[in-house]
Amino acid sequence: MGMLSRIAESLFWLGRLMERAQGISISLQVQHSASLEASEYFDNSNWEPILNAVGQLSSFYRTHPKANPDSVMDYLIFDISNPNSIKSCISKARENARGVRDMISRESWEIINVFYHEFNNYNMDLVMKEGPDEFFHFIRNKGYSFDGVSEITLFRGTGYHFMQVGKYIERADQIARILDVKYHIPLKSVSDVGNPVDIYQWRTLLDSTGSYEAYVKYFTTKITSIKVADLLIFNRHLPRSLIFCMDEAMKSLKEITHQKEVFASTASEQKIGKLYYQLNYANIEEVFFFGLHEYLTNFINDLISIGTQMNSDFFGSRG
Repeated sequence: MGMLSRIAESLFWLGRLMERAQGISISLQVQHSASLEASEYFDNSNWEPILNAVGQLSSFYRTHPKANPDSVMDYLIFDISNPNSIKSCISKARENARGVRDMISRESWEIINVFYHEFNNYNMDLVMKEGPDEFFHFIRNKGYSFDGVSEITLFRGTGYHFMQVGKYIERADQIARILDVKYHIPLKSVSDVGNPVDIYQWRTLLDSTGSYEAYVKYFTTKITSIKVADLLIFNRHLPRSLIFCMDEAMKSLKEITHQKEVFASTASEQKIGKLYYQLNYANIEEVFFFGLHEYLTNFINDLISIGTQMNSDFFGSRG
């Protein structure tokens, strides 16, 4: 039973870590894109917004005096002392995958292994020389490759569903944080909302999450903050929306517990189900009335609680 718990935990975190690497890369791309725009609208030298949104502001300042572009990108991409840097995520994902080789497909392992070695060819000098956008594109494409290959090669057993729960919990967490990154990028005045730079930032967010074409198909009007948030929170047809993620996490958790009825058999199911139905019966007007930042903060805290409960219910850990 202990071995089964460790395998389940490794698969759960394999799904989470691969998704986390993508999410941090997307957040960095949104912040980097904003920093290139005209400073008449906002302070493009201030990179605290992304640190705040990804929950690493205090840990960053323990070792760095100033949040400038180079120091923040290095910390979030390459710093191995940061357990949530992209490098740390990829290394831990590979370590987890190696420990469960018999539970994942050969093709899935090969993608992770190649990703790990190719990533280690990079450093900050090379990223800046080739352009950060090229690097972020590399990270995103490797994540897409892993998702696609896993989807068509993995046996639909309990192990697969633990990976799915981890992936979708993390994806929801990262999308909420990416939206919050944009929220935290300060414009100089309220009148700047909706100006070309503001719209460009929202467009970059849509592009980075692979959601721009969906936005164009779903909405016929120009890009606005409320419609972007509506798409990424409440559109159940978009694979990166919060409601889609929670629906998929809930389905896979029911497969793990073999619970086909409405009633939940574990506290984890109860928490995921509650969060899903909160999304199901809310709307974007209510979110903006409550406050987008406050709503996303509560949502992220609920996801943290779900992760803790998964440890307790399935992995033999109380913390």
